[in-house]
Parts: sequence; C-alpha cells; structure tokens
Amino acid sequence: METVEQEKRLRLKEVILENFMSYRYSKITIRPGLNLILGPNGSGKSSILWGISVGLGQSRSGRAEKLSDLIRIGEDIARVTLIFDNSPGVDGKRPVSFVRSDELVITRYLRRDGEYWSQINYNPATKMEVDEILSFFGIDPSNMLIMMHQYMIEEFASLDPSEKLKLVEGAIGLSGLRDNIKASRERLSKIVSEEKAVEALLNEARETLEMWRAEYEKLVKRRELQMLHAELNRLLKWSVFNQLNGEKLRIRERISKIEERIDRGNKIASRNVEKAEKVWNSLNKARMKLKGIFFKASEGKADVEGLIDEYSKLDEEITKLIRKYVKLNVRAEVIKYRLRELEAERRRLQEKERSIESKINEVKGQLEGEPPKEVDLPDVIEKKINDCIIQIASLGTVSENAEEFYKNYLKVYSDLEQKVKVVVENRMAAEDELKERIEIWRRKMMAVVEKINEGFKKNMETMGGTGDLRLVNMEDVDNAGLVIFVSFGGGPLTEFNVYTQSGGERSATVVSFLMALQSLVKSSIRGIDELDVHMDPLMRKRFFQILSEVVRENPGVAYLCITPGTPPPVEDAHIIVVQKVQDESRVLEVEQS
Repeated sequence: METVEQEKRLRLKEVILENFMSYRYSKITIRPGLNLILGPNGSGKSSILWGISVGLGQSRSGRAEKLSDLIRIGEDIARVTLIFDNSPGVDGKRPVSFVRSDELVITRYLRRDGEYWSQINYNPATKMEVDEILSFFGIDPSNMLIMMHQYMIEEFASLDPSEKLKLVEGAIGLSGLRDNIKASRERLSKIVSEEKAVEALLNEARETLEMWRAEYEKLVKRRELQMLHAELNRLLKWSVFNQLNGEKLRIRERISKIEERIDRGNKIASRNVEKAEKVWNSLNKARMKLKGIFFKASEGKADVEGLIDEYSKLDEEITKLIRKYVKLNVRAEVIKYRLRELEAERRRLQEKERSIESKINEVKGQLEGEPPKEVDLPDVIEKKINDCIIQIASLGTVSENAEEFYKNYLKVYSDLEQKVKVVVENRMAAEDELKERIEIWRRKMMAVVEKINEGFKKNMETMGGTGDLRLVNMEDVDNAGLVIFVSFGGGPLTEFNVYTQSGGERSATVVSFLMALQSLVKSSIRGIDELDVHMDPLMRKRFFQILSEVVRENPGVAYLCITPGTPPPVEDAHIIVVQKVQDESRVLEVEQS
C-alpha cells in the first residue's frame, strides 16, 4: 500500500447507516466544526457515534456483546459507509495518494452469522489495510479520548494511571514513542538471547577446543618425541660408528705395538742366534784345543804340569761357553715363545679388526645426515632412547586428526569470539538506544502533560474547580502513569476516581481534561456522548463554552457532540436531530448560526 500525505487531514463528510441498530437507512452529513446530535432518549443518537466507530474498525461495542448484535432486528446484514474528502489540496496532492478519486469510501459489513468484512472504495480490503490508513491520520475509534461514548466517564475514571497515560499517547499520536521503546526492548531481548546463545556455544566450543588442544599438544609432543627418537637413533648410529672407528684405531695401535715388539723380538732373536753361533764356534775351538791337549798328553810330548794347567784353563773356558750357549739357547726359546704369543695376539687383534671393519661397513651404510661435532656414547644415547620410548608410551592413544580438529575448532572458537564481541557491541548499542528512546519518551511526555495541564487547570477553573495533572513512575515506562487531581468547592486536591467525586464532578473533570487535550490530538474526527448528562445547568453552560472555544481553536476538526437536552446557543453548529418513528431512527439536519 502506498504512503499517504501526513500534512493533510482526512475529513469525514458523510455517514450512511444501513440496517444498523435502530436505523434502516440514514445518510448523515458530518461537517468540520461542531456537529450537535440532539434527540430524546432512545431515539438513536448514540447509534450514530457507534456507527462511525464500527465503520472505522472498532471491534467491540458497549451496546452489544458482539458486533452482529448491532444489526437491525429482522435483518441479516448491516452496512456502515464512511465517506471522506480525498480531493487534492492546494499542492495538488490527495490525503490518501493511492486512491485516485476525490472521495475515500470505507465500508464495513456486519453479518448475522458473525462474519465481518471491509471495503475501500468498494474493493475488498483487510482490517489491517483500513487501520493503516486511519492510524496514519491519528484516527483510533477504540481510544476513548477520541471517541468517548456514553457511560465512558466512569470507565475513564476507573482506569489506572498507566492506562490513562497510554490513552493520551495514543490520542496525540505519541504511541510510536512507546512502540519504539517496545521495539528497542524486543531487539535488546533478542540480542540478549542471542548473546546468551552465542556465549553458550562459545563455552561449549571452549570445552571442545580445550579437549582438542590437549589432544593436539599430545600429538605435537609425540611428534617431537618421535623426531627426538629418530634423531637419537641417527646419533646412536654415528656414536656406534665413531666407537667402532675408535676401537679399530685402538686395535690398530695395539697391532702396531705388537708388530714393533715382534720386530724387536726378531732382532733380539737374530742377535742371540749370532751370539750362540759365536759361542758354539768358540766352544768347538775349545774342544779342539782340549783334544790337542789329550793328544799331547797321550804321546807324552808335552809338559804334564803345563798341560794340566792348560787343561784347567780350557776346561773352565769350555764350561763358561757351555753355560753361555745354554743361556743363549734358553733365551732364544723364551724369545720364540714370546714371539709366538705376540703373533697369536696379532692374529687375534687382526681378526677383531676385520670384524670391527665389517661392522663399520655395516653401520656406515645406515648413517644419516651430517656427522655430529659431538656425540654421547652409545649406552648414554640408548638410555635416552629408552626414556623417549617411555614418554611416547605414556602419552597413550593420540588421534592423528587432532591437529585438523584443533585448528577447525580454533577457527570456530575465534569466529564465535568475534561474534560475541559483535553481539556485545550490538547489545550495548541497543541498551543505549533503549535508554535514549526512553529519555525521548520521558521528556516528550513531560512536555506534553505540562502543556495539557495548563489547559486542564484553566478548564477546571471555568467549571468551578481546581485541578492538576501529575506524572508518576516516569523512571519505569511500563508503570509510568498519569494521575488526575481535582477539587470542587475549595477543598484539597484529591485523586480523580469513580468513588470520590460526584457524577457532575466526574463529568466536569473529564470535560476539562478532554478539552485540554484537543490541540494536541491528531484525529480529524472526535466524538463525545452525553458528557453533560450529570451536569447542572451552570456547569453545562460552562461545558459548552469550553467546547465552543476548542472548536474555534481546532478548525477542520469534526466534533460530534451528543447531548441529552437542548444545548445553550452555540455559533456555527451543525444540528443533527434524531427521532424514532415506529422503531426506526430518522435524522433531520439543521444549521445553527
């Protein structure tokens, strides 16, 4: 539906009631200014105001339990037609821009079976569409400060302060401020709910993240231990390789020393053999000399004493040579034995060297990476390897997907953290917006009530009393309210209610309040039904005096005033006289100047 122009009023021109209550068919002209509806009790005066309210979309009636009870007895269907002026203004724009005719016609049908429907310019329309147009112009038939039907004075008096304040807001078009507050509250509530939900998800994600963090740390630790284990195994091979090379070098040195000793032993043995040969030769010569002595002695060719002396010397020399030869032979045997042992040791070491060389070649093929500058002994490294294996085993089962899950949940957690941050910022902004809207509402309502109070006090003085309007609980939007205090006859101000004041005093109070409100009311249709019923003549005269002033101060507004008696003379009033003829209400319109 297109928008309408806010600057313009939607003026009601005509009301047509068909089979509505006591009306069979009546067409009633409504004019800007004061429309006085007169007639005896039971003639159908109030039915006109109820017809307008029902036509505007009111869904309840103080005259009937259900709307179908408002259908004329004996009929099955009733129709209320409201004709509004939709002609272009001086700017060429129509009040309801999407309606292209000079009249906006809103029709409402009531059927006996309880079915109700509406039309806009004779085309089907939903209640929402009708309400959208009317609310744009501040027309709310359910607000008693706009349409105050018969007996609503008591209803208004019985309202609690918060309900009174809401009625004022609705009548002057400020319900939007409360709606804004409600919208802000709902938005804040949704954000708070979202914040709680996101925080719950964040806490859940945190728990899951911590679980996978622990698993990931175990995985990282295991990987580190596995890398350490691999490095220790690599170093172990280099350590074994170095140890074997060291052992090979030590064996080679031992072999070299043994070979040196063998070489020295062979040289000593060779010298010993030479000495033994010399001693043996000397012994053989001594023996030959001894044989010569024996030969000389046998032939008697020599001096016996000289031979004996020579024999003694030669025998002593032979004995020494024999001893020396034996000693040399013993030494030779010892050297040979020592050389055999050294040869056996050299062969054993050479065999060990070959075995180590084989191991070196085997380990050499397993070496990895660059040789370390320093490396522990194999047994030290093996202990470290065993410790590493124990640490790996102590980690227990470790999921290989731990890193993937941890990173995924870390991202989820980070996203949720960011979302919580955004939601918190939104909540704070919504709280600020709510506070600002409440403050705007509070300031506006205080200013409005202050303005209304000026008129109310003035009107109460005209009606012969005093009054004061007071806002209460303004720090709490839901419980904020408007309290009316009045006094008649010079007594102290007392709260306005259905118990304290008399009927005339209640009427005077409501009239004073209602008329003080008029300059702020947006609706171009306003109705009051028999507010003067309990007033004495003087008070009733003052009431019409105030009403006339209000009408003059609000040009273009159609005031429908139902009064049970003949009103005092008022200027420029449109008189609507209602009479009942044979159970049928009929209307006669009269201009009063």
